[in-house]
Amino acid sequence: MYGLEDKRKLIQDFISQVSEEDAGKKPSDDTWSILEVLEHLYLMENFIVEQINDVIKNGTKESASPKPIERTTNRSHKVEAPEAVQPSGTFSSIQEARDALEKTREATMFLTHNKSGDTLQQYSFPHPSFGAMNLEQWVEFIGWHEMRHLEQMKEVQEQIS
Repeated sequence: MYGLEDKRKLIQDFISQVSEEDAGKKPSDDTWSILEVLEHLYLMENFIVEQINDVIKNGTKESASPKPIERTTNRSHKVEAPEAVQPSGTFSSIQEARDALEKTREATMFLTHNKSGDTLQQYSFPHPSFGAMNLEQWVEFIGWHEMRHLEQMKEVQEQIS
C-alpha cells in the first residue's frame, strides 16, 4: 500500500550489504552515519504515525490539495531535519535499527488498515516544505522520504569506502 513495502525492501536490501563497522562510520563531522540515517527514518515514521493519530482524534476536518511529494527524492534541495527527528545515536547495530524500523512499519500498516482512504483525505497537517498535506499523502511521503535517505546512505557508503 502506498508503495511503502517496495521502498522499504530497497532500504533492507541496501543495509544487508553494510558491515556493522561501516554502519557507524561518518564521512565527516557534519554528516550522518548510516545508523544515524536509519534512526532518522525510524523517528520520522514514528512522528508521522503519531501526528496522523492525533489529527484524527483531536483535529478538525481540513482537506489539502495534492502535493508533488515524489520530489522528496531530489537531494539537490537540502532540508534540515527538525530537532525532534534528528538522530542522537540510539542504535548501536544494524539489527537494532531493523527491529525499530519494523515496529514503526507495523504501526503504519495498522494505521492504514484501520482508517479509510476517505478519512485520511479529510484531515491534514503541514509539512515544512510542501505545506498542508492530507494524511494519505503523509503516509505515502514515508516511502519517498526513505528513498531520499537511501541515496544519502549510498553516498555515505561510497565516501567511507
